[in-house]
Amino acid sequence: MRLAVLGDIHGNIRAFEAVLNDAKASKVDQVIFLGDLVVMGLDPQLCFDLLMEQKPLVMIKGNTDVYLENLKAFPVKSEHDAQILKLLKYTSIRMHQKAKEKLSSLPSVERLEIEGVSLICCHGTPYDDNEGIAKDTPFSPGLSKKLAEEKVDLIFSAHTHIPADFQRDGIRFINPGAVGYSFDGDVRPSYALVDIEDTSIRCIHRRVDYDINRYIMEVEHALEGFPLFDRLHYPLSHGKQLKV
Repeated sequence: MRLAVLGDIHGNIRAFEAVLNDAKASKVDQVIFLGDLVVMGLDPQLCFDLLMEQKPLVMIKGNTDVYLENLKAFPVKSEHDAQILKLLKYTSIRMHQKAKEKLSSLPSVERLEIEGVSLICCHGTPYDDNEGIAKDTPFSPGLSKKLAEEKVDLIFSAHTHIPADFQRDGIRFINPGAVGYSFDGDVRPSYALVDIEDTSIRCIHRRVDYDINRYIMEVEHALEGFPLFDRLHYPLSHGKQLKV
C-alpha cells in the first residue's frame, strides 16, 4: 500500500492542493492526516472540505485543532493570549458549524495495522499533542517506557514541522514535515510517500512547489488586522520558526 502521510496544513489551501496533486501523480492508495488542519492560515474551511474529499484512512486532530475546539474556554492572561484568541476566532468564523463539530469529534491517536506493520498515528506523541518527537532529541524516561509498552513497529507523527525518518528503541519514526509552513529551512511544503508491503517500509519525503509568493502577499494583507500572522509570514519567507 502506498500512503501519502501529511500533517500541519494550517489553513494553507494553495500548498495543500499542490501536495495532493503530487500525491495523485505518485499514485497513492490512501491519505493519512496527522492533525493541525485549520488554525494559522487563511482558508480553514477550504482545507477542511478538501481533506474530507480525500476520505482519509486516518484523520486525527492536533494541538491547534484542540485550541479551536476549546475556544470559549481559552485562558487570556496576557496580550499574547489575547492575540491567539483573536486568531482562533478568525478561524472559527471562517468555518461552518458542522465542519467544526466534525473536527472536534476526531480522535487524537489512531492505532492500526497495515500489511503486517503495526503503527500509531499521532500529532505530537501518542500521549501529548504538544510534545514533538525529534531525531536529535532524546526521549524522556517516561516516554521511552510508554513507547516500549506499545510493542509497535512504526509511529507517524507531526507537530515539529520538520521531516524526519529514524529508528530508535526498535521503533521506526516518520514525520512527514509540514504542508502549511516549514521549520527546516526549506519553504516548500513537505509530505511523506510511504510504501508498506509484506512488513517492509519504504519512505520518501517529497517537497512540492506552489505559488508561495502569492500566499505571502495574502498573509501580509491579513497582518494588518491580525499581528499574530507574523508567526506565519516568517516561516513562509525563511523556512524557520519565528523566535519570540
